[in-house]
Amino acid sequence: MKRCKFNTTSARRFCALLLILFAPLLSKAQTPVIADATVNLAKSYISLAGSNFSPTSVPPTVTVGGTSHTVFSFSNTALVVEVPSNLAAATYLVTVTNSVPHSGSAYVTVGAVGPQGPIGLTGPQGPPGVGGPIGPQGPQGAAGLQGPPGAAGATGPPGATGPTGPQGPAGTITLPFNGSGAGTSSALFNVTNTTPQHSAIAGNGAQGLSGSGGTGVGAYGGASNGSDGGGFGLYALGGTGDGESDAGGSGVDANGGNSTGTFSFGGNGVTATGGNATFGGDGIEAYGGTGSFSGGNGIYAAPGGSGLYAGDFDGNVNVAGTLSKSGGSFKIDHPLDPANKYLYHSFVESPDMMNIYNGNVITDGSGTAVVTMPAWFEALNTDFRYQLTVIGQFAQAIVAVKMTNGSFTIKTSKPGVEVSWQITGIRQDAWANAHRIQVEVDKSQGDQGHYIHPELFGHEGEPNIAQMRHPRPPAAAPVK
Repeated sequence: MKRCKFNTTSARRFCALLLILFAPLLSKAQTPVIADATVNLAKSYISLAGSNFSPTSVPPTVTVGGTSHTVFSFSNTALVVEVPSNLAAATYLVTVTNSVPHSGSAYVTVGAVGPQGPIGLTGPQGPPGVGGPIGPQGPQGAAGLQGPPGAAGATGPPGATGPTGPQGPAGTITLPFNGSGAGTSSALFNVTNTTPQHSAIAGNGAQGLSGSGGTGVGAYGGASNGSDGGGFGLYALGGTGDGESDAGGSGVDANGGNSTGTFSFGGNGVTATGGNATFGGDGIEAYGGTGSFSGGNGIYAAPGGSGLYAGDFDGNVNVAGTLSKSGGSFKIDHPLDPANKYLYHSFVESPDMMNIYNGNVITDGSGTAVVTMPAWFEALNTDFRYQLTVIGQFAQAIVAVKMTNGSFTIKTSKPGVEVSWQITGIRQDAWANAHRIQVEVDKSQGDQGHYIHPELFGHEGEPNIAQMRHPRPPAAAPVK
């Protein structure tokens, strides 16, 4: 271990930089190494700098001349150790022991600093040595000879083509054809057209001369004997679309027959009649197919021309979900000219699921009238709003008591005043609470850039969103 001398002035005892030549590492990399020291007897401490003083953040033990001293502060690279301010001038062995435990030491000399000697002359720089010569590059060896390619094997002769078998006789069906059978696990008649975009079965109704055209396909659900419903008149599932933007194929593609008579009608593309039973089978039951762009609808209909309807229902229609439409109205025979005109009224629209109720009432001798609503009123509605109009005379009318326990109270400034009242409520039934109408909705990614009615926004001739999702398939070729 080398000895280094550190001096302080005996009068002021300031801090003097101690040059420490520390010993080589004795064992592991976590052995404390004292690289530098500063002695300040005026403040009674020795400051050490180095490494591995506290590798595990536990304070180390420090001895000066074999005596343990208090550690004021510590880190892995710095220590401040308490020493007496009257520490005698001498050389001390300072030892740091960390928690590993490993120890490192250095000698520190405290004494008077002698005068600095003169700086010696710098000797002349010697000339650079001569570089040795570069040896010659050896010759490149010759490349070896490439071996000849192997000969290709002979191609074997093709096998003989077998003879074509004789064609079977063509089958015949005598029309009209009627048949019956028992299909226990599949349909009695199955046909698959392996050519894409062409129908497996096409039915064409006969052209009408003075009456209706013939039906293309007629389907009738079977009657039920048991507790189950009758069989379906027509059961169809849309095909699965596997293209990036294609829709699933139609479950049924049918075209009605043409008519040449002045007052005759073309035959229906599909005529379906439900079966007879306690729960008769549906004439048509359809399920939409799935597609990567848009699943096919169970039923999609478009009008054949201007002024025609996509669907025409003669009777009641039930919708067990939400009905979305661009507009709506009632259409009835005109009350004043029912034989020659129709009368239309538009629906009342609202962003809320609003119900409207109204009536007339006459206040009593005290100018009071109580309007009583049905028992279900408050269970169905909430957020009530009122409108009052006085009839036949000038008077003031107010809602004196809002809706409470199924009724509200009107008060007028005079007795015996007729008041026309209106109250609205927002539906709060279970279905409405679970299916609130979202007023503003972003179009789906596939619908963006397209319109429900493109012609109204300067895009005449573009397909609307329904037509884009359901391109009209080519008509099935007539059966010959």
